[in-house]
Amino acid sequence: MARILIVGIGNPLRSDDGLGWHIARELSRELPRDDVQVMATQQLTPEVSDFVSRAELVLFIDAAQDGEPGTLRCEPIVPADAPGRHSHSLSPAGVLKLAQELYGRCPAAYLLTIAAESFDTGDSLSASVTAAAPALKANVCSLIGGAEPQSK
Repeated sequence: MARILIVGIGNPLRSDDGLGWHIARELSRELPRDDVQVMATQQLTPEVSDFVSRAELVLFIDAAQDGEPGTLRCEPIVPADAPGRHSHSLSPAGVLKLAQELYGRCPAAYLLTIAAESFDTGDSLSASVTAAAPALKANVCSLIGGAEPQSK
């Protein structure tokens, strides 16, 4: 069982929306550790709650729709009811709530985001998101090491 779970969320064919997916792929190569599991997914589904329940720390990575493009945010998240009953509207807080309800475990969790510039069709990240990606990855490494996260 991995002690740390990293979940990259996003569609790699929708420009900056693919941020989480791209970062997860990079981290899976850069963090070859037995205690870290990295998954890339286009959307959160109820099945992710099983993996979440087995971790001690979960880091969700996603593009933000609001904010100045390239702005990094890192916020702790807690279990909360999902806004809807459909899996396509499941949030990281909703996944934590499912882990708590279904498996009786809810690990510490953070949501790391970079404000997106574009959600247009395309397979590359915008310049502002690309420029902020190293800081996001540094935050991931800090959190894995037990340090406090930084926002930009």
